[in-house]
Amino acid sequence: MKSMRKLFRSQAGFTLVELAIGLVIIGLLIGAILGGAQMIKNAKIKRQISDLRGLYGAVYTYFDRHMQLPGDSNADGYFDSDSTVWSDIEALELAYEAKRSPFGAKYYFGADTAGTPTAHRNGNYLRISLPPDVAESVDKQIDDGIDSTGFVVSPTTYTGTAKIDVYYFID
Repeated sequence: MKSMRKLFRSQAGFTLVELAIGLVIIGLLIGAILGGAQMIKNAKIKRQISDLRGLYGAVYTYFDRHMQLPGDSNADGYFDSDSTVWSDIEALELAYEAKRSPFGAKYYFGADTAGTPTAHRNGNYLRISLPPDVAESVDKQIDDGIDSTGFVVSPTTYTGTAKIDVYYFID
C-alpha cells in the first residue's frame, strides 16, 4: 500500500482545481479581448459620426463665406459633382478628399434631383459605405434609426454583412 501511494504522488498531472483555475483565467482573457474589440468598434463609430458632422460643417462654413454651396457653380442649390465640392472645401482648408472613414471607405458628395430618389429623398448628400450594423448605429445617433426616413437614409435595410451605402442629407 505504501508503494502505491508513492507511485501516485510521483505521477505528474493537474488536479481538477488546477484545471478549473486555468479555465477561469482563459475565460477572463477571452472576455477582456472581446470587450476590447467592442470598445475599438464603438470608438470608430464615434469617429465616423464626428467625420460626418465635420464634413456637414465644412459645407455650411463654405456657404456662410460665399453664400453658395461648394461645388454649385450654376447656383441651382445642388452640388454639381463630387470633385467640385471637394476642390471648393479644400481651397478653404475645411476638409480634404484624401480623408477616409474609420471603416476604410471614401466620402462622396452628390445630389439627387430625380423625381424618384435613389435614397428615399431628394437633395444634397454625403455618401459613405458602411457595415450594416455600423450604419444603423450612425443613423440612431444622428437621426431616427430608420433606414428610409430622416437625414440619414439607405436604399437597403440595415441587415446582412456586406457594406451598404448610407446617405447623410445636407439640407
